[in-house]
Amino acid sequence: MSRLWYFWLFAWMVQVAWAQPIQQPLLVGESALPSGELSLLGSIYQFEDTTGNVTIQQAIQLRNAGRFSQSKSATFRQDFGYTTSTHWLFFSLESIQKADLLLEIEYANIDQVELFEVKNDVVRLMARTGDHFRFSQRPFANNNYVFPLRMPVGTKAGYYLRFGRPDAILSFFIRLWPRPVFLQIDRDEYFVWGMYIGIVCIVMIVTLVMLLATKDRIYLWYSLYLHFMTMHLFSDAGLGFQYLWPNQPVVNEYAPVYLYVWLGMIAQITFLQFFIRQTPKNSRVHRWITVFKIVVILSLAVVVSINLAELSGRETYLYKFVASATRYFVIGLMVLTVISLREAVHRNEQSEKLINYYVYALIIEFVGFAVVSIINFCQDKGWPLPFDVETYVIIGTTVFLDIIFFSYGLAYRYRTFRQTNRTLELNLLEARQLAQQRVIDSLEDERQRLAQDLHDEVGATLSTAKGYLSKLARDEKSDVLTQSQKLIDQAASELRTISHQLMPKHIEQTGLAKSIQEAIAKVSTDHVQFDFVSLGKTVPLATQTERLILSMATDLIRHVQHREGATEATVQLIYHPDQLNLMVEDNGRSETQNKSNSSWQNLQTKANYLKAEFLVDASEHGHSVILSVPFTTT
Repeated sequence: MSRLWYFWLFAWMVQVAWAQPIQQPLLVGESALPSGELSLLGSIYQFEDTTGNVTIQQAIQLRNAGRFSQSKSATFRQDFGYTTSTHWLFFSLESIQKADLLLEIEYANIDQVELFEVKNDVVRLMARTGDHFRFSQRPFANNNYVFPLRMPVGTKAGYYLRFGRPDAILSFFIRLWPRPVFLQIDRDEYFVWGMYIGIVCIVMIVTLVMLLATKDRIYLWYSLYLHFMTMHLFSDAGLGFQYLWPNQPVVNEYAPVYLYVWLGMIAQITFLQFFIRQTPKNSRVHRWITVFKIVVILSLAVVVSINLAELSGRETYLYKFVASATRYFVIGLMVLTVISLREAVHRNEQSEKLINYYVYALIIEFVGFAVVSIINFCQDKGWPLPFDVETYVIIGTTVFLDIIFFSYGLAYRYRTFRQTNRTLELNLLEARQLAQQRVIDSLEDERQRLAQDLHDEVGATLSTAKGYLSKLARDEKSDVLTQSQKLIDQAASELRTISHQLMPKHIEQTGLAKSIQEAIAKVSTDHVQFDFVSLGKTVPLATQTERLILSMATDLIRHVQHREGATEATVQLIYHPDQLNLMVEDNGRSETQNKSNSSWQNLQTKANYLKAEFLVDASEHGHSVILSVPFTTT
């Protein structure tokens, strides 16, 4: 008796151990989550078809036989890891009130998904779609897979989802929404995407304008980085298929999610090289970055070529190659970036603040990559995650923060570049002014020496010659001697005039206007009659400035004296509120001014030193020279 009792106890325990949980339908119309979503947790059952040949009728039989197991996921995500099998999901609904629902599969890159409805033992194919079909084949226009479910009151129905063999990671969210709730959430999500794309477009437009204005290629690579990463997000979220290539599902076979990341890596590390001004001459890691770019480009070419050639069986190995290559490329990018930044700091400590902006963005980017890598690793292994988040949300947030730090870093780089250029220009201007000052000083020294030589040597010689002629005139009266004495007296007078012009009195004692007036009084003759006019309230200028203006005035007066046909001349000194004008006009015959003449070159050099405008006008009525000296430069 005891043996029989133990036998029945053992049989009951085996039955309990192998018994399937009772599959209760989800009651539609009862309490929902705070978001309005109807929770499918505990209502989803799954089955793995390793052959890929199970039909819907066979799937129904397998479920009735208890071959479907309840999903163990603690969240709305269903993780199957890397798989080459076809997977089935089942859930049942019972409506206690009329319901208009939307079933959402929140993952855009599924090759094929089919939805079957079983109601009153009648099987109906509700939708067959996927990224291997045209976008128009989706039952609801959305970047994810959305299926309308309409249930009258008292309806009981079972739903089977078949996911075709992906030869890739299969991981997605499955959610059930009342239609009004979903439309509101979906509208908000598209609005956020629109804001994001708008910000990216504005930044790219500004960047391209800066490229055209500065010819600095760093802005080109920054624009390419933003473009490639945005296209990666578009591809991962399904927006690229929805808006850019809806009728070309073949594009999805090229794995644009990964290939755009590869292109983004090339653009980013090239942007880094321009950002820190890395060249082959100042960096030992530059050649390794070149090798990295070549490897990425070759890998990209291999993937594209395999898809173009449509090699059979490529689905079984191409995804693994692309996914593995992406991991290694990310690691290589991180290592090369860190080494480059460290090298840049040692190369130029002054650029440390500039590099810090890149480091801040890099830290955020690496954290984002690390989180995405952990998520992908868990999905590859089929391990459930304790949180629900799409990888494109993490990457999108990372790229947005990159935009903030990179844009601010570019602005700081541009501002620093402008300040450096302005400093170099000021130094160059100071060097030019110093050179001009030296030229002017040497000219003034030469004038002083020449005036002193004329006074001490030529003047003394003329005085001695006059003495000899006077002695001869006393001994012997002659008209020739008398005429010679007059010529010597005239030469001595002209010599004194030239000496005084070359070596005027101290201008600080007499003032600019008085000094010019005295210079004119000494040269006015019957040959040329000079008039001097001084207007405006006198503004004291720097002594050096007044000396240069006086020097230019005396040079211009001498030009008038030697101009053919000149009988009248006017010299005007006019003080304006913001500048001083010196004008010298005469009625001499028109002649072509030789700009290469040393005298005119000296005048132009002095005008440049004063930052003045120097204009010469010659016509049939005479000559006019205008010197405009701004007070701000005096």
